Amino acid sequence: MENYNKNYREIILSEAKDIAMKEGISNINIRAVAKNSGIAIGTVYNYFPSKGDLLVAIIEDFWEGAFANVDWQDLSYNNFYDNLGKIYSTLYHYLLKFKENWLEQLALLKTQEKILGKQRENEYFEKIYSKIKILMDMDNELRQYPWSEAISKEKTAEFIFENMLIMLRKEEEDISFFIAILKKIMSD
Repeated sequence: MENYNKNYREIILSEAKDIAMKEGISNINIRAVAKNSGIAIGTVYNYFPSKGDLLVAIIEDFWEGAFANVDWQDLSYNNFYDNLGKIYSTLYHYLLKFKENWLEQLALLKTQEKILGKQRENEYFEKIYSKIKILMDMDNELRQYPWSEAISKEKTAEFIFENMLIMLRKEEEDISFFIAILKKIMSD
């Protein structure tokens, strides 16, 4: 078999991602993944004991892919709001590659799959919140902002990213209004 020397996990994950992109994440099933990848169903189950495990791996890979094109080093010491615009644009264009609105598809998963996926997603989001806080620290004006317990850097980073996700779900391409609101809020 031609797949003999390849990493089966990568082959399975690649095929599952392909199905998710073309047909939507809710249409993934182990049989189709096995058939399309030329790997026995039992082998798929060796790497992913359940559909939920496979979906979690796809969700992790999705978020890693979404941020893979963000050049965090390039954003260093630039204007925070310009950086947010660049990050949002990167995410927006990444999501255009998918047949269905990926973020809405995640909401349609079964309860157990959703719980597993949400846990991994939240772990990944914590990393994003940290990166947003770092970008805040790199901006000269925001570095001087009088953060408080009520309006902390942590809560603000979470607020920013959660609102970006809402706009992505609504497929809004322009975030200038959101950035204008942030500037108003953080201009004290």
